[in-house]
Amino acid sequence: MVDEQAKVSVYVPYKASQVYVDAFIREKINWIEKCVANARQNQRIIEQKKFDHGGKFWFLGKKYPIHVKADNLKRAVIHFDGLGWTVRVPPDIEDERREEMIRDKLVKWYRQQAEEILGGRIFHYSRVIGVEPKKIAVRSQKRMWGCCDYTRQVIHLNWQIVLTPIRVIDYVVVHELCHLIHPNHSKRFWNKVGSVMPEYQEYRDWLRRNQTELMLPMART
Repeated sequence: MVDEQAKVSVYVPYKASQVYVDAFIREKINWIEKCVANARQNQRIIEQKKFDHGGKFWFLGKKYPIHVKADNLKRAVIHFDGLGWTVRVPPDIEDERREEMIRDKLVKWYRQQAEEILGGRIFHYSRVIGVEPKKIAVRSQKRMWGCCDYTRQVIHLNWQIVLTPIRVIDYVVVHELCHLIHPNHSKRFWNKVGSVMPEYQEYRDWLRRNQTELMLPMART
């Protein structure tokens, strides 16, 4: 496995010999090097994004700028007017602290939007599909846009999906709702998804193409 930071991990059976492991790595070296190069490139793209004046971020499939204004405040305040975000911050704070403030405010704003938007989309498509999840949780998920606990009939959705176009959001919602019927990716599952959204492959591909663009820089530690 090659993670987002280009760290390579090899998981092997407990009794596997070092000779076997070394041979396996040599066999897969081209794939490993390609994945490491891609991960490093993606990391450079993500690190270029700044939570500061002039930074641009996605919302519902479009990029909007952040405008930062110093004001006589104790805490940062954020407002979105359809053209971009205005973030008012306390004066005379260090650059790193200002960026952290802006990030926290923007992430909180995204999460609030996700609660409203996803609730409405789930309400609509639950009735179209004929299912009713017992619980819906909007949370941070590092690697997935959504997941379904079939046994408990619970759906988890990544709040970052609100960065994507509304039809892509709908695809993720439909995908997870269909898992309440088919807890796998069988042909019957995809047929069910396609019956609700015949063009789902278009939105699935959009997510794959734009995954790096949608990722937000991690908070500084």
